This record gives sequence, structure tokens and C-alpha cells, in this order.
Amino acid sequence: MERKKFGIGLLGTGWMGRVHSRGYESAREMFWPKSRWDVELRNVCGSSPGKGRDFAERFGYKASSADWHDLLADGDVAVFDNVTPDPLHVEPTIAAARAGKHIVCEKPLAVKASDAKRMLNEAERAGVKHLCCFSYRFMPAVRLAHNILRDGGLGKIYHFAGTYYQDQGSFEETPAEQVWYVAGSGVDQGIGTHLIDMSRFLLGDDITSVFGMKKTYNTRRDSRGGVRDIDATEGFFTMLEYSGGCTGMMQCLGVANGKQSEFSVEIFGSRGSLRWDMADPNILWMYQPETLTKNVRGWVKINCTEPDHPFMDIWWPKGHVLGWEHGHVNMLAHFLDCLAEGRDVSPLGATFKDGYEVASIIETINRSAEEGRKLPVSY
Repeated sequence: MERKKFGIGLLGTGWMGRVHSRGYESAREMFWPKSRWDVELRNVCGSSPGKGRDFAERFGYKASSADWHDLLADGDVAVFDNVTPDPLHVEPTIAAARAGKHIVCEKPLAVKASDAKRMLNEAERAGVKHLCCFSYRFMPAVRLAHNILRDGGLGKIYHFAGTYYQDQGSFEETPAEQVWYVAGSGVDQGIGTHLIDMSRFLLGDDITSVFGMKKTYNTRRDSRGGVRDIDATEGFFTMLEYSGGCTGMMQCLGVANGKQSEFSVEIFGSRGSLRWDMADPNILWMYQPETLTKNVRGWVKINCTEPDHPFMDIWWPKGHVLGWEHGHVNMLAHFLDCLAEGRDVSPLGATFKDGYEVASIIETINRSAEEGRKLPVSY
């Protein structure tokens, strides 16, 4: 079988650049021979010539640069992968679409919904395939939950509850530069995006209205050159309504002392319930009272490592677990499958349309928090 080869051009040499570089190579190795594609780590762009050169040597890229335009000019680059900080997603990605490159872009797609819409419009106009990196969709337990919900396994859905807690900003004396969401764009963009996308993916419904609240608990922090005023969101909370009639509640914190990175979701329906926690990513908990003898009713622990669980036929023997990085491997393999076979990235993968709609929801939640009232979401 002839295999299509896709050259990868990577913009960004931080830790997410490492994740994606390993992801392409792992996807190539693990999805062989089922896949119809091959990849070449072709060109990488760093913030300086030295960073690009060192990264290329470390991960095996054929070339390196300190100017992202070089990736667009490289005829052997078919996929432009943007893993830069949030504010740097927009212009290089739009330029990549105009250059005819297929695009992978980390979340959030853009900090402003208007910029995300521009990115979506340009990608669609160019006819290139596009992926926004909501990688948790590709964890086996999450995909099993998705399949159960699509099959009606929980009956009528009543409520979605989700939390994403981190503790990097818990200590007041931590310098601003060492708190990722201060240097970035707040916990709403950094981790709230994951909760919003997860709920839409699992429920299959649009979010129609929101009532939000946000908080900056540490409004001043030590910084290089003195004390710095901080306005980045550290607490992000919202109540939601969905097009299918269910309700939702989400909480995101960057000051959850002792919670290094806890991402969990629960879904309650008329015939049962599901819950999943990234701290134990291979386990899906399910409650279906009608399937159980009355005196042993309770939550069933599903270890999603059987060969017939999603993705597990290409990984390890049953009982051998996957971790956080494998969501990215499965996600990138899905994108390459779609390129090679001419399939749509959605609905299983998130596209720029999903990234734009998540950005619109976040803007509406923030506006709701400022106005102190429930607001409808428009896309």
C-alpha cells in the first residue's frame, strides 16, 4: 500500500513542541501498519537560531529557523503546527492557511473570538484541513464515554459538572513570571477551554446560555523590576444551559492549593451516570442501576485497556495503561488519517470551528461576569 508522506513544520520549541514532536514519531510507529501515511519532521522554528538548531538536533528535524515564514516557504512542509503561546497563534496560522498548509494549532485557538473567526474563515477559504488541539477527546476512557452517550446509555441527560483545578498561583509570593496563566491569558483560556470543549464533545449539544463569575485573587505579584499589577483570571466559574435541555456547572482555579492538575467531569442522566478524572485517566466510572442486582447496585469501575476499547488495539496488552501524552499521539494520528484518506477532522477531532465557538463561549461568560447577569451565547 502506497503511503502518503507529510512533512511537519513546527512553530515553537517549548514543552508543547516536545509533546507534538514525540507525538508524531509515536503515532508513526504505533499506528503502523494500519495507517496510510508517514511523517517527516521537516522544519522547526524557535525564538532564536540557537533554540531552533538545538531543538532540531534533539528531535531529528531536517532544518531549523528563527523566522516562521521559512516554514511556509518550505515546499516539503505539508502540516504547519503552531505550539506557541496563546497570543502568537493568530497571524502565523492565517499565513499558513494562505500558503496552503494543513494546520494543527494548540488551544485556545485565539484569545479573542474575532481572531478565532478570522482563522476559521481563512482555513475554510484555503480548503486546508485544520485541527484545534483538544487532546482529551482522544483518551480511551473519554472516547468510551462519548460512545456510551451517543448510544443513549444514560437516557435523558440532566446535568454536566466539570472542574479543572491547578495550584501554580496558590502562593502569593510566587513571582508573576513563574505563574503560567499570568504570563499567558488566564485560567479561562488555559484550562477553561478544555472543560467547555469536553462538555460539548460528550453531550453533542451547543451551549445556549451562561451565567459567569471570575476572580483574580492575587492582584499584585513580585516581578522582574518590582511589583506588578495582575488582572489575569485565577478563578473562572459558570452555570450553563445546553441546546438539548440539560444544565451544567464548571469551575476552574489556578489557586487550588494541593491540586497540581485535576481535571474531572461528571454526567448525570435518567438511566445512569458517568465520571472521569484525568488523575486516573484510564478509568471510566459508570452507574447504571437497571443493569445491576438491587443489593449490589453501585458504581462500576471500567479499566479502559481492553483491545476493544477505543484506541487500545494499537497500544499495549490489556491492563497496561496510557498516560497524558497518549491523547496527543492519538489526536495527531487521527489528523494524519484524515489527511491521507480525505476524511473530515470533525466530529471526533476538534476543528477551528470548535475553537472559534469555544472562544465565543468564553467571551460570553466573561461578559456575563462583568454584567452580573445570564446571557445567551451567539456564534
